[in-house]
Amino acid sequence: MYSIKMRASNEDIHISGAETMCEFDDLENYLKKYFNKAFYHENGTIDFLNLKIEKVKEPIQILRALSVIKDLDDTLEHTLEQLAKQTGVSEYALNKGFEYIKNDINYSGAIILSARTGHRLDNTGKRGIRVSNLAFKTCKRNGEISERVKDARALATCMNTFEGVKAELCVSDDLNYTTGYYASSKLGYHRIFNIKKKATRQGGRIIFVDDHIDLNQYITFLESIPKEIVDE
Repeated sequence: MYSIKMRASNEDIHISGAETMCEFDDLENYLKKYFNKAFYHENGTIDFLNLKIEKVKEPIQILRALSVIKDLDDTLEHTLEQLAKQTGVSEYALNKGFEYIKNDINYSGAIILSARTGHRLDNTGKRGIRVSNLAFKTCKRNGEISERVKDARALATCMNTFEGVKAELCVSDDLNYTTGYYASSKLGYHRIFNIKKKATRQGGRIIFVDDHIDLNQYITFLESIPKEIVDE
């Protein structure tokens, strides 16, 4: 197995990223796919593209994919408040998460907040925490799931498969994609429509955690441990 990663930016502003793990025979297809994603992305033109390939040498952990739920015929505020309450995330922490999502900084990774106080716990600045070294194998009956949802669900599964993680909130920073999600190991992967307005780069990933989580071990799990997500 090989790990392939893509990062693209313009004047150090994040435009696009993608990654997976695959067999050698699939490398060329992924290189073409990620090249096209970088140069033809709706977020704009790029002046920097990095494509990185590494052989996977460590054992791969198998994770079961979160179930997909399309939320709810209700107001956005009510939906998120109910999901947060059910997963042990305070209203204050949820609002702090949206402050990071709506500010003018384009984080290239996730931000980790206390689910109780909303205090930021990672010290990665604009970089954030990047989930790395992952692959997602779906069964044939889930062919109706789009590539975008497949990738997001893989990331959400990784972020929520660790003791002390309460939930994750994601809003895409793509200009015209307005469906986000709220995910947890307890409640699954909830798609939330019209989570933001079109024609804005506002977005981000917020991970809400227990204050006593082993943060260093969690970050190592996300960024370094090879992970294969399976959908049975």
